[in-house]
Amino acid sequence: MLVAVPCSDDDCVVLLDTADGTERGRIGVGDHPVHLTVVGDRTFVATMGDRAVSVVADGAVHRVETGVLGPSHFAIADDGDVLVPCTGGDALAIVDPERLALRTRVGVGAEPHDVAVRNGLAYVGSRADGVVTVVDPAAATVEATHDLASDARIQGVEAAAEGVYAVDQRHARLFRLTPEAVEGSVPVGTNPYDAVLTDDRVLVAGRDDGTVTAVPRAAAVGDDDPSDRKVYEVGGRPNDVILADGAAWVLDRERSQVASLPEHPVAIDGDDAPATRRRVALPHPTFAAVPAPNDDAVVYVSHYDDAAVSAVDIGDGRVVWTAETPDHPFEPAVI
Repeated sequence: MLVAVPCSDDDCVVLLDTADGTERGRIGVGDHPVHLTVVGDRTFVATMGDRAVSVVADGAVHRVETGVLGPSHFAIADDGDVLVPCTGGDALAIVDPERLALRTRVGVGAEPHDVAVRNGLAYVGSRADGVVTVVDPAAATVEATHDLASDARIQGVEAAAEGVYAVDQRHARLFRLTPEAVEGSVPVGTNPYDAVLTDDRVLVAGRDDGTVTAVPRAAAVGDDDPSDRKVYEVGGRPNDVILADGAAWVLDRERSQVASLPEHPVAIDGDDAPATRRRVALPHPTFAAVPAPNDDAVVYVSHYDDAAVSAVDIGDGRVVWTAETPDHPFEPAVI
């Protein structure tokens, strides 16, 4: 198996052997690759500097023209189509993964960044005008447009059984919405980016205040200080949260470690952390990570600021290998 890593400043995807980190190749994919998704035996690459998506299939790189600039993230529609928000074109591109062709585009809120699918509908968050657009991908129609705040900056969007969660980076709030309405929001830490779903909670890292906020998925939203919202003071610069080895782990952009959330929402300050918090020392701070598909105690982490990727055995508390990469490795994927 291979770890595929888009390297945004080198316009390529680097392939690393999962066993030892040996580089197995580099694939030129276009301008500023940032995210990958795998559909069958095909790997789709979002190249934010292009008006196209790259697809690695059958030993070749194919280009699917989106017609507008800035493909950023991916989601898969219920019928298998690949959904791609295009930040520079204010559109959701809908791609046929078999024909490797654009099926259509649907206009959405300005600077769409992320997309999630729930019950056949796609929810697309806008970074520029504070809306989430609800799209029926099969019909290529807009079903609703929800205004979260006039100057909201919607980054992460995640789908759950109870609704869709949208992260407003500018106002540090987590919204929940359905096709019909915005149900409400709760405050989270400063400069949030993504929401991470566990079986019973939504976790949001506050990148600028060293916190992770946990909101029960069954909780009512809309209360400025809900009693069931918990804030964990984790310190550093928490970049994201990953679920692995039966726990939630904080990726830190400032400190060379990965550490589990504490069992209780108490202040943590360097070496004063409670013993219940597990830590693994890393060679560099982390940016993004993905668990191994056959063993979630092993995760592959990218060191964005240090041009490297590591395999980390969280269960054993050790780094298995670290490999150099081209500049600015983004979120890895196992293929």
